[in-house]
Amino acid sequence: MQLAQYVSTIANDGLRVRPHFLKEIRLPNPSEKQLGSLFKSVNTDVLNRVEMSQSQIKRVQEGFRRVYQEPGGTAYREFGDKSYNPAGKTGTAENEINGNYTENLTLIGYAPFDHPEVAFAIVVPHTGKGEHVNNKIGERIMDAYFELKEECREPKDKEQTE
Repeated sequence: MQLAQYVSTIANDGLRVRPHFLKEIRLPNPSEKQLGSLFKSVNTDVLNRVEMSQSQIKRVQEGFRRVYQEPGGTAYREFGDKSYNPAGKTGTAENEINGNYTENLTLIGYAPFDHPEVAFAIVVPHTGKGEHVNNKIGERIMDAYFELKEECREPKDKEQTE
């Protein structure tokens, strides 16, 4: 949870918000093609602003963008061609447990880079050396989020053109 809050703070230009999973509640709709009417909306609760200049925050954001979107970035293979404009950071912590080498892998991210709407954090403990399952999990999370978002938008777009 702390990693997710950290990455969302960077994504939000230094505003630290209370983590939440719920944006809104909608009433049921007889048509599966449309969302029901809004029942309740949950506002974002800003806790504080980190003590960094905006130029420092922008520099960190640009580093996060490069990790995902530029050749040589540690998450480029999974995210370099994504249209949702992701950014984030990978991490590896080396361990030795009872004489056996393992790695704990992390991945944090958000998207879109310019106007963030989703952030996540992944920790995968005790992997073998060189496995990057964290990146694959992150890719599947982000792909699913933006695919579902597009599916929810499609019926509205079709209605407007008919």
